[in-house]
Amino acid sequence: MNPHPYIHQEVSGQGLPLVILHGLFGDADNFRSIALHLERHYQVIRLDLPAHGHSGPLEQLTFDSMAKAVLHHLAEKGIDQCHLMGHSLGGKVAMQMAGDAGKLKIEKLIIVDIAPRFYPPHHESILKALQELPLNEIQNRGDAEKQLRASISDAGVRGFLLKSLYRDLEGHYRWRFDLDSLARDYPAIQQAPDFTTKIEAPTLFIKGGNSNYLGPQDELPIRMHFRQPQFKEIGGTGHWPHAEKPAVFTKLCQEFLSSNLTVSHKIEPLC
Repeated sequence: MNPHPYIHQEVSGQGLPLVILHGLFGDADNFRSIALHLERHYQVIRLDLPAHGHSGPLEQLTFDSMAKAVLHHLAEKGIDQCHLMGHSLGGKVAMQMAGDAGKLKIEKLIIVDIAPRFYPPHHESILKALQELPLNEIQNRGDAEKQLRASISDAGVRGFLLKSLYRDLEGHYRWRFDLDSLARDYPAIQQAPDFTTKIEAPTLFIKGGNSNYLGPQDELPIRMHFRQPQFKEIGGTGHWPHAEKPAVFTKLCQEFLSSNLTVSHKIEPLC
């Protein structure tokens, strides 16, 4: 299998590139509304990660292989300097990229609600429910939503997943993500990014106030890997602060990207 699969991108705006990587089960569309604001200042490049959206598959979905695929894509597009943002799974891929960027100069890095560590398995029920959903039998999206209720109680999560359900040219329902690959390689996705070089780029970690993905216990390990970390919290949000409070999220990102570095020493609530 090609170690450098096709990577789908959506590009808007002009200026220094800002590359955005979505999270697990997502695609480039997850940051469409954020891009509408940031494209006034940057060339916003939203990518589909390997095995997601319209991008191609990988033989194995590790952070190293995904990071190399994205770096190869950017090099092919002639991008040698950019800001980089990643949410959740995309945040781990972004950290892996920053730790082994090669010729790519990452000016500033934004990591959304994820830390550079191992996470205990917590998506198995979702993966199982998706694998058991009989795509060849459902009649419409509402039918799929109804069948998922028994296994996925959170309506927001169901809605997020169903954004990736589509009809192919023959009228059959399909997932835009490679469900089999994600289920097979889920243990690799749980792991911490594997980099040994301390990341020099100024880095902003954004925590969803109600999320447990990123917390005070992560600060010391982060400072071991990142030379210039900053921490902000967006109150009243969960694991998707960019979707729950897009105006606050966008303002925070723009302030960080456009300002001179000032290091914060703790996770600070952002009201």
